[in-house]
Amino acid sequence: MSAPRNERIFEPNASIVLVGIRGAGKRTLGFLGALHLRRRLVTEDHYFEKVTGLSRGQYLSRNGKALFARQNAEVFKRMLDNNRTNCIIECGMSSLAEEAQDALRAYSKTHPVVYIHREKEQVAQLLDAADVEQLIKADERHRDCSTLEFYNLYDESKQVYDGRQVGPSKLLAAREDFTRFLDLITGQGATRAWLESPFSVGAIPPEFRSYSYALRLRLSYLMDMDLEWEDLEARGDCVELIIDHWPDDLLNVVAKQVALIRRKLGVPIIYHVEENPRNERRRPDEEKNSMDSELLELGLRLGVDYVSVDLQRDDALVNRVFAHKGRSKIIGNYWYLGFAALPWYDDKQIENYGKARSLGCDVVRVVRFCTGDSEVEILENFKARLRQSFPDPRPPLVAYDFSVLGVRTPLQSRILGPVKHPDMENDRDQLATICSYRDANELLFRQFLLDPLQFYVLGSNVSYSLSPAMHSAAYGFSGMPHTFQAVTCSTLDNLNQICLSDSFGGACLTAPFKVAIMAHLKVKSHHATAIGAVNVLLPLRGQTSIILDHANARNKAGTAREFFGDNTDWSSILTCLRRAISPRNYVQPSKTTSLVVGAGGMARAAIYALIQLGCRNIFIYNRTVHRAAEVAGHFNDWAAAQGITGNASHANCNGNSLMPAAKADICHVLPSLSDPWPHGYQLPTIVISCVPATDVDGNPPADFEMPIEWLKSPTGGVVVELAYEPLVTPLVRQVQRFSEYSLSPPWAVVDGLEVVGEMAIEAFELMTGRMAPKRLMKDVGRQTWEKQQQRGHRGSIFCPVRFIRDR
Repeated sequence: MSAPRNERIFEPNASIVLVGIRGAGKRTLGFLGALHLRRRLVTEDHYFEKVTGLSRGQYLSRNGKALFARQNAEVFKRMLDNNRTNCIIECGMSSLAEEAQDALRAYSKTHPVVYIHREKEQVAQLLDAADVEQLIKADERHRDCSTLEFYNLYDESKQVYDGRQVGPSKLLAAREDFTRFLDLITGQGATRAWLESPFSVGAIPPEFRSYSYALRLRLSYLMDMDLEWEDLEARGDCVELIIDHWPDDLLNVVAKQVALIRRKLGVPIIYHVEENPRNERRRPDEEKNSMDSELLELGLRLGVDYVSVDLQRDDALVNRVFAHKGRSKIIGNYWYLGFAALPWYDDKQIENYGKARSLGCDVVRVVRFCTGDSEVEILENFKARLRQSFPDPRPPLVAYDFSVLGVRTPLQSRILGPVKHPDMENDRDQLATICSYRDANELLFRQFLLDPLQFYVLGSNVSYSLSPAMHSAAYGFSGMPHTFQAVTCSTLDNLNQICLSDSFGGACLTAPFKVAIMAHLKVKSHHATAIGAVNVLLPLRGQTSIILDHANARNKAGTAREFFGDNTDWSSILTCLRRAISPRNYVQPSKTTSLVVGAGGMARAAIYALIQLGCRNIFIYNRTVHRAAEVAGHFNDWAAAQGITGNASHANCNGNSLMPAAKADICHVLPSLSDPWPHGYQLPTIVISCVPATDVDGNPPADFEMPIEWLKSPTGGVVVELAYEPLVTPLVRQVQRFSEYSLSPPWAVVDGLEVVGEMAIEAFELMTGRMAPKRLMKDVGRQTWEKQQQRGHRGSIFCPVRFIRDR
């Protein structure tokens, strides 16, 4: 039996169409999606006016309803036909018309058509009360003419300034949700992550990791949770959402839960539909298949990472799933839940695996109920028979026994083992009533399958580092007996002695190593190579030259002959910038201007983050001008090689002429703070200070403040201060005073603790291959910093920053 053709794989450049009613957020999501995919945004209203020369209202008033309806339908079809590639197309209310829906059905055979919807309460606030119910009911017809859907959760975060809420959210969460969704449905997310850094958590799917665990969450539990979403963070490598509850408005309820898991937990989702036991006896098979098929179809439409399918069900249902799988992976299941469960040594088990393989399952899962009659060796023999019967490549196998007490421990499956939150009641799910994620990890170390390792932060002045406290807290949370310590060293010989230990797990590097170590590393991430600096060093202990083998050798001791260098400074800065930049200051490549202060390793990371953000006008100020020129030259050469250029019509920073530059550089050097801001460029809306807390020799660095005129952007901006000793630097104090007393729009401030927290999170995930408990690590970082201040650490004075969040 072979798999049917996958009908939902589209050309990479196929335009993406967004449909839904007013208030669903199509226009905003279309704008965010176009920026993310670097595509052109086409809106139906603008296209109608472009074609007819009149707005919809004008055309209707001049020509009447009948002619308007005909013209509207023709323009709608023309819009789809003329924008078939490299576009995001936002459809208006015309998509509710029958003729338009017919056109969308035909279009969806070759293009992703995405139904955008959200909470009814949020939509109702944006529509006239008289037609809300009618429109919302009509909106569900969009499911019939679309192939995918995105549930646009309301973003409850607020702008905060000086402790006060000052406005609506800036859609940070919605942007992250939708761009992640686009990466999933286009298939570019995991590929890009792997190419850029194969050690990142998102680069290796859970089924290809050394060990991975699925946190089982039942819909019935999520509808009445006794835990907070934050309590579920980093409790598994993925989440298995089990549809075991059938409330009214079921499809929208499930869509919302998928959206919540993505936003709150940020891990891959396994989507599993259980049969409804209340109707199992009363309904004929055809009706049961129809209901389950609709729910399975919903999972595929939502673009979940994995859809779990019972291969013992009707062939028509199974084939439909494979035909509509799109980018989702299929887990083929054989569940044996009764007392007469098929034993592992039965030849039928081999046949079942062969059927799953021929269908094209990405993972095969076999789960059987046992009463103590199945020794561990029997399952191991079954796995050995599979290896002999089916050559590579073959789908990964998840196989284990369970009893009334829960899944057997030690866990029999290396990948996707079922786990629960430690505080969940045991009777919630018999398959995972014993093991939590932490229990499972601890067991691996007790069985000597993994080894306790030593991790470090290394540099000439790391005595005040917060990293040991944050990483140690994360180890305790995750059940890993590793250690993390700050060690002062300033030569490559000292560094080499530490790294050659068999128990060396990895290190965060600070000055003077970030640039100096580059020449000694043969293997580096794409980003580290581009930046010219490394801040995370990992040993390579794989038994082959395959990088996946090395990535899966993390948390194991042994001799390391090579090392891998990565850079998380840039991505941590980028994350903080995205949170803090207001919609008014969203980066426009041709206009947005930024300033980077410093020319060391952190400055290199800051410049790279700005380039990735889309900024093409970057100014560098450093006390030593020739070092700034060296950094600017590095990135101008790199950008030119990538085909990234600045704006040639701008003047160079030393002149007042607007004549085209000979070379469209993106980085420019500011030789003096006394000079006016370069003519022809907007005032900066992004400032990143990379002046270290102390110089390499331990002496205090020169204080830095900006010329006050440079802070007078008409839209304000964001300042990222990377130093946190002291937390309130002269620059932060200057920006606070300016925002308090100036009539200009306020500036957002991202303090050094925010950035260092992101750096620790990314380093933990690179070093261990595990999801980081982000909230815990950030809380521990701030608490540790406050204790240092109370102890008078380094003589600094505790002076809290008035944070400006989510502007």
